[in-house]
Amino acid sequence: MHNFQPSRAPFGRLGGGVPVRVQRLSERSRRRRNGVLLFGAVISSLVMGAGLVQAVTMIDHHTPAYGQSRKPSSSRITHDDLYLTISGSRGMSPNTLASIRLTADRARLSSTVVHQGTIDLSSIQRSSATVHSVPDRAGIPMSVLAIDPLGAGPTTSSAVARVTQSGGVIVGTSAAALNRIRTGDVLTLLDWSGSPTRVHVGGVEPDAAIGGAEVMMSIATASTLGLNRPFSVRVWGFSDARAAETVATEFMKIGGQPIRVRSSRRVRTVDDTISQAQLKGLLGAFWVRRGLVGTLQVDPSWKAANVVVVDLPIVGRTTCNSIVGRAAADALAELRDRGLASLIHGADSRRYGGCFSARVTRSISGNSGHNLSRHTWGAAIDLNPSENPYGGPSSMDPRVIDAFHRHGFAWGGTFLVPDPMHFEYTGR
Repeated sequence: MHNFQPSRAPFGRLGGGVPVRVQRLSERSRRRRNGVLLFGAVISSLVMGAGLVQAVTMIDHHTPAYGQSRKPSSSRITHDDLYLTISGSRGMSPNTLASIRLTADRARLSSTVVHQGTIDLSSIQRSSATVHSVPDRAGIPMSVLAIDPLGAGPTTSSAVARVTQSGGVIVGTSAAALNRIRTGDVLTLLDWSGSPTRVHVGGVEPDAAIGGAEVMMSIATASTLGLNRPFSVRVWGFSDARAAETVATEFMKIGGQPIRVRSSRRVRTVDDTISQAQLKGLLGAFWVRRGLVGTLQVDPSWKAANVVVVDLPIVGRTTCNSIVGRAAADALAELRDRGLASLIHGADSRRYGGCFSARVTRSISGNSGHNLSRHTWGAAIDLNPSENPYGGPSSMDPRVIDAFHRHGFAWGGTFLVPDPMHFEYTGR
C-alpha cells in the first residue's frame, strides 16, 4: 500500500529489562499494547516461546551466498527443538542478511537462509493422467518455502531434507487434501515468466513440518522457477534458552530494515494471522491469471460463489467475502449497539479502505516470489485508513480492536510493519 519509513523510535524496556526500540504510538494504542498484548513479557518469556519484535537502523556488510548454511566449528550440547527465526516483512535485504549471519557466526551458532513466496500450480498428473488442471496461463497460487536441504539442521526433518535435496517437493497435508495431491504425483508449476516446470511430489507432511507452507522445495529448485526471495534466517545451536535470549538481543541491534525475532517455542497470539493453506480451508481456493504490475484476474466462478456486496453497519456497502462480511458486520453491529459508532469513519473506510481487492504484496527490490494480499480472498477489511496509515502510528480505539478480536479478526497494528487500519479474518 504505502512505503514504510522507519521512525527514530525511542528506547524502552520490556520484560527482563532489555532495552528495545519501539514504534511511537498514540496513548490509547500504547495502553493497549502494554496492557492487553503484554509485550512486556517478550524477552523474559523466550523460554515459554514469546516472539521478539524490533524496528532497526542501517549496517553495511558483505553479502554471503544465500544458499549456504553455516555450522559452528566445535561440538556442543544443544537443545535441538530450540531455534530462532529472524525475518523481515517482505523479504530481507542483502545487508540485513549479512549482518544476521555474521552475528550468528560470532556466537558460534549454525544458521541457514529460507526463501519464501508464491508459485502457481497449473496441473497435477498421476500415472500420466491429469488429475486437476486450470485454464491456460492460469495457476492456483501455492505458498512456498525453499531451504538448503544439506544445511537446515534440526529445523527440518531428515525426510524433508532428503526429498528436497533430490529435486522433489514436499506438500503439506492441507494443500494435499484441498488439491487431491498424493506422493508420486507430478506438479506443473509456472515459473515467474509463466513457463511450465514439472516437479515430483516426494512426500506429504504435516503443515507444521514445512513451516506452514503449502509446498517446500530446495533453494536450487526454487531458483529454476525464478523464486528469489530470502525471507528469514533460522539460527540454532544454543546451549539453553538463556543463551538464546542473549543472542536474540544481539539480533535486535541489527540494522537495515524492520526485523522480527521469534523462538520455535513461541505461543501464538490473537493477532497472529493464519497460513495460506488455512485461509483456503476457510474461504476456498481459486486460480489466478497474472497481469502487469501485480494485477490479478481471479477465477470468476470462485468470485461468483464467494464475493458479495454487503451493507455493513456504520460503513455501508462494501465488496467482501461473504463469510468475512458476516463476521465484520457482527463486529460493527456490536460497536453500533454499544453506542460506539462514532469510532468508525464510514466515508473514509468506504473510499480508502475496503475488503476485496485482488493484488500481490510488494517484495524488497530485486526479489521475486511476491505473496498474494489477503484482500484477494476478501479476507481483510481496512477501517479509518486516513488516521491509521500503513507503517504509521495507530489511532484505532482499543474498543474497536476488541470487538473485531471477538468476531475472529487479527489486528494489523501489531504486525512487524504496523498496518493499524487492517483487520484480517482468521476464524478464531
